[in-house]
Amino acid sequence: MSDSNRLEREIEEILGKIEQFPDATSRRRRSRNRTLQRLGTAISDRQRALMRWLSRFTMSQVMLTSFILILASLFFRRAAPGLMAWVLYAGIILFVTSFAILMFSRNSGSSSQQKWRGRTVQYRATPGITDRLRQWWRMRTRR
Repeated sequence: MSDSNRLEREIEEILGKIEQFPDATSRRRRSRNRTLQRLGTAISDRQRALMRWLSRFTMSQVMLTSFILILASLFFRRAAPGLMAWVLYAGIILFVTSFAILMFSRNSGSSSQQKWRGRTVQYRATPGITDRLRQWWRMRTRR
């Protein structure tokens, strides 16, 4: 008996909510808001993906790219003078920006030490190509 009463109350509650169904203007407003939210989510997802992709590059690589752009613009100036002028400007702007970021970044020096549980932590990085070239040159000049 109590199940049938409960079922009747739920049906009456649902029917009561149907009478409070939103009108056409509020439905359009909700639809527009949902569309804007989806668009905002899609844009933020793309921005995160772009930042994730850009975070793979180090400032040293960006600076090397700017040098390559500047040199390429100087070597190929006669082939396409208008284009190479813009490549030169882009290389200079990229170089100045990467240099400023390298110089003014907070973690640029070894003055700040990382600590874990009150002890200083040092990480050994695998030697890069420049370190290997220096080591090879030292070994070659010692002979």
